[in-house]
Amino acid sequence: MPMFRPVKKLFIACCLNLLMLSSAIAADALSFSQATVPQAPPGAQVMAGFMQIANNSDEDIDIIAVSSPQFESVEMHLSKDVDGIARMLPQYKLSIHAGQTLILKPGSYHLMLIKPLKALSDGDTVELNFSLSSEQTQTLQVTVSKSRGASRGMRCGAGKCGSGKCGGN
Repeated sequence: MPMFRPVKKLFIACCLNLLMLSSAIAADALSFSQATVPQAPPGAQVMAGFMQIANNSDEDIDIIAVSSPQFESVEMHLSKDVDGIARMLPQYKLSIHAGQTLILKPGSYHLMLIKPLKALSDGDTVELNFSLSSEQTQTLQVTVSKSRGASRGMRCGAGKCGSGKCGGN
């Protein structure tokens, strides 16, 4: 029996290396670009997050939750225009197919950053933590930028937007 101990140790070491490698691959499977959090008006209780999320892996990936230490909560939404009013539909996951890119933008998929713990201004950084269905997480640092009126004219049909307009703009 003692001669099998080195083989067993080698087998365990190989399994641990494969596990760490697969975790590293999964964690790097999503890449983020053009991420922005538009600056909200003073006193706004809701901000928005927009970005492009590319799935660089060979497997579909679901984002099942997003959180931020700077906000009471973060929700994933899809805005749909219904009779001239943007309806925000909560999303319980954002699916990104293998090799595809999901675009979060005004009037479509977006993040709602709810109840900032302190006022955030142009140049501040927001930390977003993405929980994936693979039990991996990815963290993204996003800079708050002065709003360019990207979502002007959209009214919040859910009545939850602090400023009366979706995205807090």
